[in-house]
Amino acid sequence: MRTVIRSMLTADGVVVAMDDAAIVWKPRDGKQRRVRLEARASVLLGLVGPLGVVDKIVVGDVYGGINFISLSTMEVIDRYVVGTSKVRSLCASSISGESILVGCENGGVFMVGANVPNRVLNLFDLDGPASALKIIGQDLHIQQGWEKKIVAWDGQKSLLVA
Repeated sequence: MRTVIRSMLTADGVVVAMDDAAIVWKPRDGKQRRVRLEARASVLLGLVGPLGVVDKIVVGDVYGGINFISLSTMEVIDRYVVGTSKVRSLCASSISGESILVGCENGGVFMVGANVPNRVLNLFDLDGPASALKIIGQDLHIQQGWEKKIVAWDGQKSLLVA
């Protein structure tokens, strides 16, 4: 018996991540498709394509992997590894989703993408997990439990006051 551990609703259907490392796309119109990853998903992020709908998803996994999946083909189109720590949060760093900001259980904050130097860049390390990441202006807003941190891209405290 498989169990749904993560899900994401889009205008065109539902993406579910199962406990056996399968990612299932259930479109409103069409046939259900799936792909199996190397590890169980820990977080999902939808990327909006040029037609204004989610056409790719980014899946962070429990072993530090970041998988880009095309919804139309349900194939892994790219994969990055940021370490061995569970991925806790994902954030697109641009509208096109060319690079993704990644927060890990061990406090590591990374940028991944085809245009990123060496494909993976360790930006800085926090003193705890990055539960949520958001880019506002030139600053990173990071949620750690009940605490919100506003930092620059190098991890130093921003001059902006929360």
